[in-house]
Amino acid sequence: MKVIAFVNNKGGVGKTTCSKLMAEYLSKVKKIPTLGIDFDPQCNFSHQYLKMEIDPAAPEGLMPPIHPDYATDDPDHIDWDGRSSISEIFYGQGVVPYPTYLQHLDLAPGHAEKLLAAEAVRKSEVVDKVHKQLANFLNSEDVKAAYDAVVIDTAPSKGPLTVSVMKAATHIVIPSVMEEQPVQGIYGMLQLWMQESLAREKDRPLKLIGILPNMFKQTRLHKDILKCLQENPAISKYVLPVSLSQRIVFAEIDAEEANPRSIFDYSVSHVAKQEAEEVCAYITERIFS
Repeated sequence: MKVIAFVNNKGGVGKTTCSKLMAEYLSKVKKIPTLGIDFDPQCNFSHQYLKMEIDPAAPEGLMPPIHPDYATDDPDHIDWDGRSSISEIFYGQGVVPYPTYLQHLDLAPGHAEKLLAAEAVRKSEVVDKVHKQLANFLNSEDVKAAYDAVVIDTAPSKGPLTVSVMKAATHIVIPSVMEEQPVQGIYGMLQLWMQESLAREKDRPLKLIGILPNMFKQTRLHKDILKCLQENPAISKYVLPVSLSQRIVFAEIDAEEANPRSIFDYSVSHVAKQEAEEVCAYITERIFS
């Protein structure tokens, strides 16, 4: 099972868009049974596929809706409130993925308050209570039997949640806007990747697919920063030869009433679809070859 995570400790670089494109490409285009995981307390990835609800215990945060398989009269559900999120792994509870409108894509949504609580765990407890839990969940026989790919959207941080993702992933992609602050996040992620790579068993490497120029504009600033990265002897080999431009259609398909709902439902001549397919096909080939 391949576990692909999009990581950058800077916000606003398009990790959620990349995660959505990758999850839909694998499930819709390649017909690969895929599990999407939302590890960002903002829960934007979850909101792409579920009608997330305001959490009455934390009005600034979101929680998943009632699961479609939940039944109040089912004796097996007596200890279940009907909601499930990936954050249950930090509380010793099972995770029940939600179906999405795509046949081969399920989702383990986020729960803002619970993910933030995991992020705030004291340092003395973090290894056992946070760092190991996602890997344990993904290594379970039920998950491995149900899915051939996992796509994870991550929080803009280098905290316990991101470290947990690094420890569970098989492959990572670092999307970045070609601007000074987001590019600084690249170096932070490269450092985390190197640390995790050194700590891992050699037969279970964490592979870096590369740095993905995202939300790219044909401006002098973006072109100059990309050129600097491509000419930097330390990281040039990690810069991907593909990129995603800043296109309004990627925001439009996020709307609840969007039609079509996936970029891959657009016509073959649509430039955004062509670009998304090129990027996702390149990453998929690197992962599954």
